[in-house]
Amino acid sequence: VCGSFVFGFSLMSLPARVRKLVVTKYSPKFREATALVEVPLDVASLSEDFIVVRNIYTGINASDINWTNGKYPPRLDPPYDCGFEAVGTVAWMGKDVVGMKVGDVVGYTGINCFSEYAPVMYKQVFVIPAPVPPLPNIIPLLVSGLTASIALEQIGEMKQKDKEGASFKQERVLVTAAAGGTGQFAVQLAKLAGHFVIGTCGDESKVALLKRLGCDRVINYKTEKLHEVLRNEFPEGINLVYESVGGDTYEACLSNLAVRGRLVVIGMVGSYQDGSAFSRSGSGSQAPVGMKLLAKSASVRGFLLTQFQRHMRSHFQRLLALLQAGKLQTVVDKTQFIGLEQVADAVDYLYTAKNQGKVVVQLTKEARTLTSKL
Repeated sequence: VCGSFVFGFSLMSLPARVRKLVVTKYSPKFREATALVEVPLDVASLSEDFIVVRNIYTGINASDINWTNGKYPPRLDPPYDCGFEAVGTVAWMGKDVVGMKVGDVVGYTGINCFSEYAPVMYKQVFVIPAPVPPLPNIIPLLVSGLTASIALEQIGEMKQKDKEGASFKQERVLVTAAAGGTGQFAVQLAKLAGHFVIGTCGDESKVALLKRLGCDRVINYKTEKLHEVLRNEFPEGINLVYESVGGDTYEACLSNLAVRGRLVVIGMVGSYQDGSAFSRSGSGSQAPVGMKLLAKSASVRGFLLTQFQRHMRSHFQRLLALLQAGKLQTVVDKTQFIGLEQVADAVDYLYTAKNQGKVVVQLTKEARTLTSKL
């Protein structure tokens, strides 16, 4: 066990070797694409503006299998790291690190989060100030929360009632997969902004959840047809759509946009496993999209979180403040996964579409004990 180092300093013992998941071949099947390996933890080779985070929890994202399939930029050659988000404690820090100390709770996004310990440039992490929420509840704020918050503001141009004042005009905001990891935030943020919120989901327990989160109208696509509900109940169309499903859901959203409506595509989870999201032969009709948009002066806009790095810190701070003030809920799925060995199980579970909220993996067996001491 390593305790102190020539470069930088540490107040916490570190193991000489750590375990992590790496992508060994391209495949949308996460279990087949990855391997659990043990590697040296060589802090002497790190730049002085790096820290080492002991990861306690990590989050599962639909795009994890796009990463293992080599479909997300930057496309790397195997073997390479994986995992987009984690929460943990600072275990070591270089001498140029400021604004934090060993033992602080931090959250971060990256591409190396499916690891027991991870080196991270200190400017890329978010220090969690007291009162520290339960650590699993921080995970949803990262990829999922940031995606919703930044995409709605920067791409969807969603207005805030408290900022617009008398000039504010309420809009109809539709969130697909609304009970999922990121949908839950789109619903709440749109409602907090003062809009009429419609959410879609696939079972009655999720209907109840979405009503608790503030949805004005919940559409269970297993018992109702999305296109018909939108056409009949909202004949003037939807002003803003936060869309992550693809296929027929996307088509229904596109066909029911309002004049000057905005459809923000943050994913196509229904088409990741078979790869059709990345091929010309993907699901959905070959309707003349251009004419649909032209007829309403509407637009379809894509969003990829990594291209909005400069917005992350301010949006994370706002999300955390809303959480700590009790104005925002973070819904974590109750199914428990423990250890790197169960990350693949967690990915498989996400694709059953049974999850309510964010799927989280506990990486340390003593995580609950650690959390109670923070």
